[in-house]
This record gives sequence, structure tokens and C-alpha cells, in this order.
Amino acid sequence: MNQRFITLICLAIILGSLFLLSPIYAQSLADGFMKEKGHGSLVLSYSWEQYDEFYFGTEKMDAPPPYGGQITTQSVNLYGILGLSDNLDLIVNLPFITAQGDAEGAGVPDQEVSGLQDAALFLKWRPVYIESEAGALSFLGALGFATPLSGYEADAVLSIGNHSTRVDARLMTQYKANSGIFIDLQAGYSVRTNDVPNAVVLAGKIGYAGAHFYIDLWSETQISDSDAPDIGMVPFNETRVNYTQVGISGYIPLGESFGISAGVGQYVGGRNVGLATRVSGGLIYNF
Repeated sequence: MNQRFITLICLAIILGSLFLLSPIYAQSLADGFMKEKGHGSLVLSYSWEQYDEFYFGTEKMDAPPPYGGQITTQSVNLYGILGLSDNLDLIVNLPFITAQGDAEGAGVPDQEVSGLQDAALFLKWRPVYIESEAGALSFLGALGFATPLSGYEADAVLSIGNHSTRVDARLMTQYKANSGIFIDLQAGYSVRTNDVPNAVVLAGKIGYAGAHFYIDLWSETQISDSDAPDIGMVPFNETRVNYTQVGISGYIPLGESFGISAGVGQYVGGRNVGLATRVSGGLIYNF
């Protein structure tokens, strides 16, 4: 398999898996792998996540009893990327999300909400690409926005999002050795409407990208503006939300054009966030 094909499968799984980090809170839509001009990928993915504990402020508690002490979220995501040039990519994303409680009986609140969440459009630019005998070093930037596509409820425990339009900016660097081992680092800032706190987002990834398979270990952290209040003091969408999540993702190509991906993620800490475990999978078409 040639180098362009290796890059195609790496980009598809890395970007595709980023959308599966969390249907509500994940922000990362870009990394250090670029498409070539005229080439692209389509990713159809599914994710399932569930939690029975959450952080009320910084105190760990059981999930709300009105929802059976357990909340499950499922999402189907359609993602596309196209190389406008060798150093400029266009990224689009469209998720449909269902959130469910586990309570039964008379008098319990609605146990299911669903709908289209937030469409996203991003541009990723690679101004610096330095090759050496050992590998390649890239410096990149990404800028884009996401906006709600439906009138879903944001001020609720059981919700599919915060109904906010946001503008995200990212700075990224990647080093990929000729052996296939790579590391990605990025930092960014997200500006949000609808009284949702702005946030700093940090992400890192280390893995192997080869002709026959791809695997990575990743981590992402969000830090909301420190003056935002905790749950109970304001509507849910205005709450300060911090988190750290970690996971592993992998990819296997099925010929030149198709591939399948899978991943597992876990929230390991945070503030005003559910400690969800996530399982995801996807079908990827490269062209």
C-alpha cells in the first residue's frame, strides 16, 4: 500500500473517532493528518454511552433517581472531509442523538429525548510541514463553527446538547516517524452563545499508523471559564462543565476504499458531568 493510502486510512479513523468522543461535549474535529487535493472521506458512525454516576460540582453522586439512576445516550453521526488543497481541508459533521433514562411507572418525567443536534463546518490549514530522514513534523490550525439544527431542550438533565452556536479555534502539532509511530498535541478555545460558558480544550494522542492497521491512545480535557456556576445555581446550559476523558481507538482497512473503526472511551474526572463509558464503531469510505 502506498503512502497516500496510509494517510487516507489514518485520517479517516482519527477524525471519525473524534466525533465519537461524546455526542454532547466533544469538540475535536481536526488533527495532524491532511487529505490530498480532491480526495476525501465519508464516515458513518454509531456510539453508545452510559453513566450512573456524575459530578454535582466536584462531588461525585448517583445519577438522578427520576431517570432510574442511569442515563444512556446513543448517536448516529455522518461526517465528511474533502481536501481543497494538499494543505487545506474542509470538514463537515451532522449528528442525530437519543438520550434515555431508565425509570418506569406513573409520574416519572419523560424518559427519552432525541433529534438532530449541532451541524459543524470547519477548515483545517497546514502552513508548516517539515520532512526529515526520520519522519515529518507539522504545525496546523483549525477554525470553524457549530450551530443547532433543531429546537431541542437545553435546560434539562436529559438533553442532547446545550443549544449553543459555538466558534472553535485550534492550534495543533503532529510528529509522525517513518516507522508509523506518531504523536498529536493540540490546544484551542471555544466561544459559545446561549449563556454557555466559553472553554479551553486540550487534547493529545499517541499511536501507530501503518498500512494494515491503526491504533491510538487519546486524552481530551475541557476547562470552562472559572466564573461559571455549578449545577443548581443556573439553568443547565449555563453550567460550568469541566472533564477529562481517555480512550483507545483502532481501524482496519477493507481494501483500498473502505474500512471499519472501533473505540472505547471513559470520563475519568470533571465538574458537572456524567462519568460515562462509551463504545463506538464506524464504516469509512475513502475516495
